[in-house]
Amino acid sequence: MQKNRRSILAMIVVAVMLGPIISAPVAMAGEVSSSPVVQGLAMPEITLEKAIQITKTNFVVPKEYTDFNSTYHTYDDRQAWSLHWNGPSGSTGDFTAEVNAINGDILSISYWNNNEQSSNSGVLPAINKDQAQEISDKLLTRLLGDRAGQLRLIPSDLAVVPINNYGSTNYSLQYQRLINNIPFLSNGVNVQVSSTDGHIISYNLNWSEVKAPEAKGVIEASQAQQAFSTSSYFNLRYWIPPSFRPLAAGQKQEAKLVYQLTGQSGGAIDAFTGEPLKLAEGEWLATDSSGGGGMGGAKMERAGSNSNGSQVLTPQEQQEVESTAKLLKQDEAIAAVQSWVGIPANLTLRSANLSTDWRSSDKRLWNFDWANTGGEISGGKPQYFNASVSATTGELLGFNISYQQTGKTEVTLDRDATQKLAEEFLKKVQGEKFSQVALDPERNLNGKTGPEPWNIQNFSYHRVANGVDFPDNGMNINVDPVAGIVTGYDLNWSESNLPSVSGILTKDKGVELFLKARPLNLAYVRIYSNGVPGDLRLVYIPADQDRSMPLSNTLDAKSGELLDYEGQPLGKGAKPYVFSDLTEVKGAQEIAALGQAGLFGDYGNSFRPEEQMSISSLLRAMYLNRFGLEGNTSLTESEVMTKAKEQGWVKEELKAGEPVNRELLAKLLLRYIQLNKLAELKDIYHVTFQDSAEITPDALGYIALASSTGILKVDGLTLAPREAVSRAEAAVALYRALSWRN
Repeated sequence: MQKNRRSILAMIVVAVMLGPIISAPVAMAGEVSSSPVVQGLAMPEITLEKAIQITKTNFVVPKEYTDFNSTYHTYDDRQAWSLHWNGPSGSTGDFTAEVNAINGDILSISYWNNNEQSSNSGVLPAINKDQAQEISDKLLTRLLGDRAGQLRLIPSDLAVVPINNYGSTNYSLQYQRLINNIPFLSNGVNVQVSSTDGHIISYNLNWSEVKAPEAKGVIEASQAQQAFSTSSYFNLRYWIPPSFRPLAAGQKQEAKLVYQLTGQSGGAIDAFTGEPLKLAEGEWLATDSSGGGGMGGAKMERAGSNSNGSQVLTPQEQQEVESTAKLLKQDEAIAAVQSWVGIPANLTLRSANLSTDWRSSDKRLWNFDWANTGGEISGGKPQYFNASVSATTGELLGFNISYQQTGKTEVTLDRDATQKLAEEFLKKVQGEKFSQVALDPERNLNGKTGPEPWNIQNFSYHRVANGVDFPDNGMNINVDPVAGIVTGYDLNWSESNLPSVSGILTKDKGVELFLKARPLNLAYVRIYSNGVPGDLRLVYIPADQDRSMPLSNTLDAKSGELLDYEGQPLGKGAKPYVFSDLTEVKGAQEIAALGQAGLFGDYGNSFRPEEQMSISSLLRAMYLNRFGLEGNTSLTESEVMTKAKEQGWVKEELKAGEPVNRELLAKLLLRYIQLNKLAELKDIYHVTFQDSAEITPDALGYIALASSTGILKVDGLTLAPREAVSRAEAAVALYRALSWRN
C-alpha cells in the first residue's frame, strides 16, 4: 500500500507539472490529434484524468476494482499512461489499460478475474468464432474509426481452442495493418474475446505514425524470387531439433539434412533494387515473427546407518557402479585440465562435479570451479577459473578464466594476430576436430580491439560434415588482445548420426517448395538501429501471411516438407480437427469442442463415433488436454501408456489397443480429475442400476460418483458395466469430467 501511495503521489506531481501545458479538448479513442513538438518529443495532450475517461468510456471497469494506481512513461516516440485497477486486498482480478498520452489511443487493455475464469471452465462456448469476430470488428471501429479500414484479419483456421479445468476459452484474433493495401509487418491489433459472454479479455494496438514509400517502380515478384534463390538466405545444413526428453543410454541425437532460412533480415529482398536487404551492425528488422548445506549432519547419519555391506544392489545400480569405476578419478581429471591449460596457483578449488553429458546420457563430464579466496585483487591476477573435461578420455571440453582489470589500454595483438593465437590453441587441444570446422561468418564480424574490459575478441567455428555446414556443432574461443592470452574456450560436439547427402533435393527445388509454402509478398518493414526505430522499407519477404500453420524456416532436404521446432512435418503437429461425421450423434457439440482442442485426431477429420474407444486413444486425449499438444503429439502408444501410469490414471494391467468398458471409463476419468480418493471410500455408496450386482466391488464408488456427477450417463436403468463404450460415449464423458464442478 505504501508503494501504491508513492506511485500515486508521483503521478499527481507529473500531472501537476504537465497541467499548465495541456489545453486540448478530451480526445476519445479513434480521434487522432496533432501535437506540438518540444525538443523532438511531442508534448502530452492527454492528462491522467483524460486517460481514465477514455478508458472508462470504451470499456467497463468492474466497480469492485476500487484500488487504482497509474504510471507515466516515455520510450523513443512513445508516451503513455498506464492505468491499473484491482480489487481490495484478498480479492482476485484486475483491469489494466495503456493510453497514448499524445493522441488518446488506447494501446492495450487486459482484464482478468480468477473467480470468473474458474466458474466457466469446461462449459460449451456461448459465443462462437464468427460472433467473436463480429464483436472484435465492432470494437476496432469504435476505437480506431477510419483506421479500422486499414486492418485485415489474419486467417487462423487451424488455431487450437483448448479445453481445461482452469478457465474459459478465449478466441484470439489478429489483424494486420495495411498501407497502400500492402502489409506493414509488426503493425496491427490483437484481440482476445471470451467465449463465455463475448467480453474483451485483452486488446493490443501497435500503430506507428510513419511515412511509407510509394509502391512505384518495384520489381516483379519473379525477380525477387530469383534474387532469393541465389542469395545466401537459404542453405543446406545439418540440424538437430531440440530434445524435450532425456536420451536413453546409448541413444544418439538424430541430425537432419535441411534447407534453412537464416540471417537477421528474414529473407527480405529490396523491392526497388532487387538485392538482398543488408543490415548494418546493430540493425534489426521488425516483423511479426519475432547458502545452506554442508557436512553438519554427516556424523548423525553415519551413527544411524547400516554399513555392513549386506544390501544387494539391483542390476541397474551394479551397472552404474561398474561404469563409474572406469572413469577418471578427480585428481586424474584435474591433471588433464592442467595438461591443457595452466591452473592459476593463487586460486582454490571450490567445487568438483561429475555429471552426465546432456547430449548423451552414457557420457560423463568432470566440471571444476576455482576461485580467489585469499582476497588478493591486484591488477592482472586471476580471480576465477572453471573447466570441463571428459571423464573418460580427459579431453578438454571448455574453460573460462577471469582476471582483475589492470587498466591497460595498449593492444598487443590486432584482429588477425588474435585469430592466429586462437587457432594455434584450438589445433593443440582439438587438432582432429579443428580440421572439421570453418570460421562462422554470421558470428564473426570484424571486431575492433580496444581497452579492457571491452577488448575480448571472440571467434566462432562451426562443424562441416560431408561438405555441409553443421551450425549446431562447433567451438568458440575468446582471446584478450591486451594480455595476449586465451581466456575462454567451449566445445559443442555431439556424436550424432549424420544422414548421407545422397538423394537430397537441389537448392533450387528446395527454394521452390519453401516459397510455395511461404510465398514472397510485398510488405513494409521497419528497421531499428541500436534500438531506435527508423524509416520504412518496401521489401519482398516470405512473411507469414496467415496463422493457419506455425511459422517454419526449415525444410526437410529429402522429403521437401516444412518442419516444426521438433523436426516433425508441420501438418502432423498440433492442430484442431473439424469432424465431418457427427450428424445426429448424441453429444456432437461436446465432441466438436474436443476436436477444436486438437484431441481425438486418430482418424483426421473423421471421428468414427460408433467405433469402440481404445484405451490408448482415450489416454492420449487425456494427456494432451492436461499437458498440452506442443511437444506431445508424436508420443507413441507405449509412451502414452507409461505416462498415464506415472500420473496414476492407470493402475490395472492394460494393453493399448484394448477397448474401454464403462467400469474402466469411470475409473480413468475420476482418477484424472482427482476424485479417486473419494471413490475408494468403503461401504458408503449405493447405485440403483438393475444390474448393479455385476459391478466389481472396487468399482462401485467410481460408478456411483461418475453417475451422480453426470460424467457417466446411460439410457434406462441398465449400466452394463463390462460393455465396451463407443468413441462418442467416452469422448462426451471426458468432456463432462472437465466440467464436473459446474
